[in-house]
Amino acid sequence: MPTTFHVDRNNLRTTHWVESAREPLADGAVRFHVDSFALTSNNVTYAAFGETMNYWDFFPTGDAATGRIPVWGFADVIESRCDGVAVGERFYGYWPISDESVLEPVNVKASGFIDGAHERRA
Repeated sequence: MPTTFHVDRNNLRTTHWVESAREPLADGAVRFHVDSFALTSNNVTYAAFGETMNYWDFFPTGDAATGRIPVWGFADVIESRCDGVAVGERFYGYWPISDESVLEPVNVKASGFIDGAHERRA
């Protein structure tokens, strides 16, 4: 059961962990296990400027009152329905503070892929 860190977008001191059911993957999607990331003062800046710089749009929660702060880190592919992205591959890039993340890669190359406007490197 994936666990994700949610932040109240209007009061960054109000946070909570959310457990959710693992959804089946859609065609073209990839499930990643986020295994390490850096949590720095920059992440506070991402939260503080979440609206202005669209950081809250990186990993929506489905609830307009909460957000997920992006962090730089590493994740491994644990399930894939996307051509060019194989189970076991490791990627570096922006991830949510979460143990799992589901993305829909586009522009897949040997060096990585783009999800939305965010590049991940193999």
